[in-house]
Amino acid sequence: MTEPQNHLSDKHSAMRCKTISPPIAILGVPFDNITTAETVRLIEQMVASGKPHYLATANVDFLVQAQNDVELRRILMDAHLVLCDGTPLLWASRLLGNPLPERVAGSDLVPLLIQVAAKKRLRIFFLGGTEASTSRAVEKLKTKYPELIIAGHYCPPFANLLDMNHQDICTKIRVAKPDLLFVAFGCPKQEKWISMHYRSLGVPVSVGVGATIDFIAGTAKRAPKWMQRAGLEWVFRLVQEPRR
Repeated sequence: MTEPQNHLSDKHSAMRCKTISPPIAILGVPFDNITTAETVRLIEQMVASGKPHYLATANVDFLVQAQNDVELRRILMDAHLVLCDGTPLLWASRLLGNPLPERVAGSDLVPLLIQVAAKKRLRIFFLGGTEASTSRAVEKLKTKYPELIIAGHYCPPFANLLDMNHQDICTKIRVAKPDLLFVAFGCPKQEKWISMHYRSLGVPVSVGVGATIDFIAGTAKRAPKWMQRAGLEWVFRLVQEPRR
């Protein structure tokens, strides 16, 4: 269901303006040795290239699932960027003697990319989440960034990955022609959906964003900064979503 990858050559092309540091493997998953600022600059290069790329912002939950989910593990291996979205992963990299420079959280990265999109008139598209939350996020962003081009947003009916109306979703995205596609289906569904379609969609950058749309909308709250720094954000999420 997925297409052959040539991600290494694509990644090297996109990273031509920076020195490439070797990725850091944690439990077999390669994390890119990169800061948030470097990530934003690299994504701008990816958009400018016009070629399709996909990113993963991986936390501990990703790694746990990837140990038993061969497809997810392959998707993380093939991603153009795998970002460290978890303080415990920083600690693990230090214990392994190959420290990552910093946490690059999706919930921090997406607002930065939206700022870039507003400044550079890039087109963005939100896929997933609930209709109420996504619509509220869109309205808040339009108010904050009147110049922002929100090319579209769509919340498909909930379904298992294989039962989704892929053709309908992909048609909506192709018509909108976004530069940045933010997918909020949760892990691993969002990563698998992106892997299935990112090449045929032709969107320069696709990234799974989890609950970030809810954070933007204000329908969900992030953990306080001290809990994020202490690696306790998962506790805050667990209290909010006991089913996790």
